[in-house]
Amino acid sequence: MVYDSTSGRLADAAPAHAPPRLAWAITGMALVAIIPFLAARIPSMTDLPGHTGRYAVMLDHGRSPLLAAYYSFDWRVIGNLGVDLFVAAFGWLGAERAAWLGAAIIAPLTILAMATVSRTLHGRVQPGALAAACFAMANPLMFGFVNYCLSLAFALFAFAAWVRWREAPAWRVMPPLALAALLTWLAHAVGWGVLVLLVGGFELDRLWQRRSDALGPTLRDALLRGLALAPPVVLTLAWRGDGGALVAWGDDLLVRKAMNWVVVLRGEAKWIDLATPALLALACLATWRRQAIDWRLFAGALLLALAVMIMPTVLFGSWGADERLAPAAVIAALLSLRWQAASSGAASKHHRSLAAFVTLALALFGIRTLMIARDWHRLDRDYAAHLTAIDRLPRGAHVFAVVLQDRCHTPWQSTAYVHLASLAIGRRQALVNTQWLLPGAAMLKVRYPLDPRYANDPSQMVDGFDCNGRLPDPLAQRRDALASGQWQYLWVLQTHGTDPWRGHRPVYRDGNSVLYRLPTT
Repeated sequence: MVYDSTSGRLADAAPAHAPPRLAWAITGMALVAIIPFLAARIPSMTDLPGHTGRYAVMLDHGRSPLLAAYYSFDWRVIGNLGVDLFVAAFGWLGAERAAWLGAAIIAPLTILAMATVSRTLHGRVQPGALAAACFAMANPLMFGFVNYCLSLAFALFAFAAWVRWREAPAWRVMPPLALAALLTWLAHAVGWGVLVLLVGGFELDRLWQRRSDALGPTLRDALLRGLALAPPVVLTLAWRGDGGALVAWGDDLLVRKAMNWVVVLRGEAKWIDLATPALLALACLATWRRQAIDWRLFAGALLLALAVMIMPTVLFGSWGADERLAPAAVIAALLSLRWQAASSGAASKHHRSLAAFVTLALALFGIRTLMIARDWHRLDRDYAAHLTAIDRLPRGAHVFAVVLQDRCHTPWQSTAYVHLASLAIGRRQALVNTQWLLPGAAMLKVRYPLDPRYANDPSQMVDGFDCNGRLPDPLAQRRDALASGQWQYLWVLQTHGTDPWRGHRPVYRDGNSVLYRLPTT
């Protein structure tokens, strides 16, 4: 069945007017998306180790006196609970394994959601869905925005349900749609925003199609059904009533807005991350006459693109709120494409174009996914070496982490170094300075009395290199913390073989990290 926007009803899709079945291909892509996670025990997703440290405290339930003395964890109904709830359900695996599993299912689930949207809109999976699957492991997932990425998958499934049930009686479908909206919001509020914009675009197209004969009834029906998406509004207002910052804008706003589209796939090698969207865009242009735009979804893609340009950098305590919407806009645009029927005299050329488009999408997806798996496996071995430093720590150690930054060259590839020290929370019940302080959004808080300048992220990020090489004394920027007597160990990561604290004997050292015992005061 496929939804006919002209008649406003579901109708049988015409097999002769649709491309060959691609369901098996996109299912295979969903399975291939698991490979990078099979290649690494610690995926190179920037924020994931930080989340894992929080999960360790969450799963402890106050049993450890050390963790209870250092941290407080308070469950709250907020729009940022996606993988937290998953880890709570699979806590018997342990924090690290449950976090790994929660992250591993996101890309496959998102690809299956894309297939569901494509099948619901067009009657069967379209080539555009295979191109969209190339963005399942986009910048937000590589950065470790796991709650948002899970909510995006939920939003796509919920949108497909909205389309499929659009002509069913409102009283019958509004309860399950309201539940879908609520689950999407619980996973992440920005994912719920994606759902609202997709549904809004769908309904705007429907109003346009019926503008001449049934505009009034169609508008009233759309507003009534839209109430199914409204319950999270109340929850959002209650959540933000605690005085936490609502929004924040970044610096160099115009440059940032433009870069949101450049970094849409950032996280792997720059050439493949830039080549993939560029080649897919060229392929869409080359086959333009063979594809039709379904405005029921493309309107939502335009609304998402507009949101990327006008949204603040921080929304509801989530950094990069605008940046993470860019892949969603691209996904929606690609899913809106429908391959048109070939004329009798051009069938052969039509099928060759289709095969070339599908082959390109599969090749780009496969190459990038395998490159991610290769690099994650290599980095995972490095992380394993660095994490042996944790074995040198006593339980309950106070660990001040420092991750040396290169202020001359911003790395393109994602790594887990910025929050890697957070794994000491679960492995050694340690006090570490790498957790986030997000007023109104953080369920985990540092309870132990520390200098607030050095208790949380981003205190671990310290400039260690510039365009001339290593800075002479990078730890001078944190001398107050090191001399405060509040910390027992200094763990420096991304040293690149340098000695960050000359004259001090390390407890552990390898090629890219070093652990020191701080002198007692």
